[in-house]
Amino acid sequence: MYNIAVIGCGYMGQTHLEDIYLRDNICIYGVCDLNEERAGLVGKRYQAKHIYTNAEELIRKDEVDIVIIATYPSSHMSLLKTCIRYRKHVICEKPITNTLEEGKEFLRLVQANPHLKILVGHILRHNDTYEKVAKLIRDGEIGKPIIMRMVQNHNTPQFDKYLSLIRETSPIIDCGVHYVDVMRWFTGAEVINVSGVGARTEESVPDDKYNYGLMTVTLSDGSTGFYEAGWSHTIATDNTKEFIGPKGRIKITYQKDRTTHKENGNLIEIFRYPENRTEFINVPYHLKPTGAQLDYLIRMIEENLPANPSIEEVYKSFETVCKADESIRRNMNIE
Repeated sequence: MYNIAVIGCGYMGQTHLEDIYLRDNICIYGVCDLNEERAGLVGKRYQAKHIYTNAEELIRKDEVDIVIIATYPSSHMSLLKTCIRYRKHVICEKPITNTLEEGKEFLRLVQANPHLKILVGHILRHNDTYEKVAKLIRDGEIGKPIIMRMVQNHNTPQFDKYLSLIRETSPIIDCGVHYVDVMRWFTGAEVINVSGVGARTEESVPDDKYNYGLMTVTLSDGSTGFYEAGWSHTIATDNTKEFIGPKGRIKITYQKDRTTHKENGNLIEIFRYPENRTEFINVPYHLKPTGAQLDYLIRMIEENLPANPSIEEVYKSFETVCKADESIRRNMNIE
């Protein structure tokens, strides 16, 4: 039985709890949030033994085995240091921090403490759909080089929650770390060039921030790709995930975006050339695989497995999106 502490009771904290709180090998020892009312409500909903508003008070408890850090990135560094001080294993949500300098420090701290198992929440690495597509591409099903088209646009009637995140980071950094990691993982290649453009289309967005960004990436094997991320009242929601090679293309359609057969989960569509034949693969899907991610951390603890992705891979993706963010800011003439 592992005693889990969840720090941060917002969307991602509750996503973790939803997928793990009824597991036989898990006890939700405690939840923590600066908002006492929210901590209480979430703790009650997921049957936490204890409720806190001070993270260190929870993390330092001897009974706690694993800490899930599900707060905004500006607090990740201090929480990681606290977990290391009290010798706790960790799942930390992405992005690892909100500055490149702190990202380097995060990398160094994890490398300096190999006795602790620390897994960054690149959840697509534990997603059956992406694992299947990664294997197809790396087995040469669509050939190389590959064009990767990835979009994560959100129409946001309740813009305030996105505005809070924009004040912390940018759309490109927030989820861009996932998709740069996907580009590197699927191709096995390294990023050799990155650039970006962006725009501020919402009046409430601070002058030194932006709510729309597009980054382009070139990889060492000749593959290329883009990642587009926008949050606004007027942009259309779009979850394009498409991979195009000389022998065909692969497209992922999420369960929620399917027009038919949603009960079959996510859809992988494979077009093969020159046969001009299309194949469809259904992949069962229920929730974000936070439970699979926790299962992997437990295997890291019990079987001494390496992190997936490694902290070095996590940092490379973070460094790339930070460079894209810098390019966007430079092109927009903002500091």
